[in-house]
Amino acid sequence: MMRQALLLTLCIASVLLSASPLCALEQPIFDVPRLEKIVIDGKADDWADNGFRVEIVSGRDGVYLPADDLDVAFRLGWDARGLLLLLKVTDDVHVEYPDGEHFWREDCVQLFFAEKRGGKDLIFAFLSPGLDPSYPELRQYLTDKRSNEELKKQPPTIEAARTKTGTGYVMEVLLPWSNLGIEPAVGREVGFQLFVDESDGPDTDFAVRWFPALDTAYYTDQMHRVRLSETPSPPVMATATGRYERFRRTNIAVTGMKELVGKTIAVKMGDVELSKGELTEKDGRASYSIELPMPAHGASYDPLDVLIDDKLIETITLPDAAERRARAFIGARLRFEPAVFSSTRFPSCEFEQPSRVEDLIGRYSITTTFYDKDYDKVKAAEQPGRYGAVVEITTESGRTFRRFNTLYRLSGSPDWFRVWRGEMHATINLPEEYGVDPRVIESQSRIIGDHFKWCAFDDDLSSRDPGFAALLAGLAETDPAAAPAGVTDDVYARDRQWWIGLKRKLYGMDERYPDPFVCPRPIEGNPAPMLREGTATEAGMKPDAVEKIDAVCQAWVAESGEAFAVCLVRNSVVFFHKAYGTRDGEPLTVTTPSWMASITKLMSGTLLMTLVDQGLVELDDTVDEYLPPFQGIEVETPLTIRHLYNHTHGLLDIWGDDMNDLEEVAAGYYPHQSVCKRWEYSGTGLSLGSKIIELISGEVLARFYRNHLLDPLGCTNTEVMGSSGDTFSTPLDMAKIGQMLLNRGAYGDKRFFSEETYKQMLPRTYPDLPGLMPGLEYGVGTSRSAETVALGFGEDCFGHGAASDATFLVDPTHELIIVVTRNRAGEHFEKHKELFIAAVLESLEE
Repeated sequence: MMRQALLLTLCIASVLLSASPLCALEQPIFDVPRLEKIVIDGKADDWADNGFRVEIVSGRDGVYLPADDLDVAFRLGWDARGLLLLLKVTDDVHVEYPDGEHFWREDCVQLFFAEKRGGKDLIFAFLSPGLDPSYPELRQYLTDKRSNEELKKQPPTIEAARTKTGTGYVMEVLLPWSNLGIEPAVGREVGFQLFVDESDGPDTDFAVRWFPALDTAYYTDQMHRVRLSETPSPPVMATATGRYERFRRTNIAVTGMKELVGKTIAVKMGDVELSKGELTEKDGRASYSIELPMPAHGASYDPLDVLIDDKLIETITLPDAAERRARAFIGARLRFEPAVFSSTRFPSCEFEQPSRVEDLIGRYSITTTFYDKDYDKVKAAEQPGRYGAVVEITTESGRTFRRFNTLYRLSGSPDWFRVWRGEMHATINLPEEYGVDPRVIESQSRIIGDHFKWCAFDDDLSSRDPGFAALLAGLAETDPAAAPAGVTDDVYARDRQWWIGLKRKLYGMDERYPDPFVCPRPIEGNPAPMLREGTATEAGMKPDAVEKIDAVCQAWVAESGEAFAVCLVRNSVVFFHKAYGTRDGEPLTVTTPSWMASITKLMSGTLLMTLVDQGLVELDDTVDEYLPPFQGIEVETPLTIRHLYNHTHGLLDIWGDDMNDLEEVAAGYYPHQSVCKRWEYSGTGLSLGSKIIELISGEVLARFYRNHLLDPLGCTNTEVMGSSGDTFSTPLDMAKIGQMLLNRGAYGDKRFFSEETYKQMLPRTYPDLPGLMPGLEYGVGTSRSAETVALGFGEDCFGHGAASDATFLVDPTHELIIVVTRNRAGEHFEKHKELFIAAVLESLEE
């Protein structure tokens, strides 16, 4: 029973943790007792000593604030009404947010309650405790994430009360069973999660979580299993964490309640006692830590038992050391001495931290092959300009990793005296938050210029910054008479384009795909509908649609203060096209580009489908057919192109399109990749997909967008470089993309892909896949949620979300396209978006 009361918190230094489970131990079950006569009044007296007790809760990665700064303890129980919570919080500074949608930004209690762990019906409750003098009352905000349409007919409710204490507050909450259609009975399991957010002011956010896993707010399969019982599980009085410190040692740390100070603690592996000592006081809590050796390459620790006074309080299963080493090796940076040089002799290459790299992959050797601008192998840099370095890192076991670096040879050695004496003037636009008057920037242009001058001629910078050589190479290759560069032909696009040419040669893709990619192609038969301006009546909307929608938008911008622009299309008629508010002191217009954020994923998915349509790739082909670095690596489940685009690829979310050697780096992690084990939102898969597009077409992604999507559609106000989140566009441009998709791959006299290909990119269900939000379907850059259908859209409606809260929806049932462009949500976003959507749908003429 004591083992069931574990609070498993595994963390690892220096690397990001994924949202996937961190160990193979079965998720513990916490028994919570039936309680009687609990009154929700914010007082603890009717609880007495009852309830399942969690006396210590940590932040992410097992981090704690001092107990007098933030300390959290709670109890759980249940009765016929619902799940009962008694929460005690010590907090020395009280700062709370005015808007319920964003309570979590400052002091807040977040509760996540699901029908079961992994269930599809979920309620979020956000409670602002009311200790901030500006907001002296307890406030609550509920978010309905239920999939069951019957349940959603009644809005969710909770009952909560709070009393102040000398050091913080006590809060009681009742989460009714009726919210989730639960019939309470002994043995029934539910899912539960608790966060307490704490802020002492700007840039001081901290949160404790029960338990601190990532993204549990959205994925019910990561919640705790809470079982209704007559008696409680033993209380959680202490927690233990295990981590690898700098890959030199293993650290085991135990933190517990202050009353445990002086008690004996031991750490065992099986019958072997690895450490024994005494808990001491630290920051108002009991503490103990030990250091163990780092596992040798290929080895690992068995589960470690932590005992206090010979009673098991936790079993730690450390992460797979080989996987963690591979994860850390991704970030190991090579350094040329220097990357910008003036002699014919190429610079030497080594890792910035060679001893750390040895800890990660063992002893290694480095071999570098150099290529000139024409892709010929060379032994010396005979001519000034661009060079490419293909670096091979070979371990003692025989495994080889490759990295790609751009180098640049100067035409001669700079005259350092002339540089030192010469003046250089420069300016820079600093955000107003820096507190520097623009007039001062102008008056200090020489000093600013000197700063950048010495950065440019700093040998250490030219070695340390891998982009500096690419910058100089691109500048040297640019025609001075050319128009100002955009993302399709700036210095970094030039660098990526050069590497695409070399990789096509190294990988044999130039022979496999020798012909230029042609898309769109002339349409067969009648032209497809194109957007045209017209009235609401022509579009099939009610006569008062424009006035009704405009009134909603006017109220939206007035209350939120965030500028946005709208384009609404029905039956290919643009009947509403208007901008609202001001941005940077200027009125927003319908031609002002805004950040489309992750709607970029839908656009890059669209690009992939143009290749699929021509038979150049298949969605279920394995990636190693197109990315040779992945060939010959044994894995449990081979990675497919479909996995890359539907977020089931298992790649780490730390790579991007701008990495010329992304496929090489990703291949190094491939043996440890968990393909199709869970759904986990990440742009890395699409970035890897963009490498396939580039290698087949020979075009850098930004040019591929321009040549094969944006220019053919007439999207003149759109700029995009990557595959996941960097599009800036306008409502009409995005509506043209929407109309092409609504036409199932055609626009006017151009066909981008066939209707059959269009169907392949649409969202589909992934039943029982861990991590997938209830009601969410995903395709090739496209998504669909149950919430969208519940609002009144057709069941075939699709689009994609955005961190900027821009809106892009295509509804084939109603021949409707909705685009809202903005840079951020603004206040009361959810309320106004619902009113806006309702106004649009209510204005449809059936």
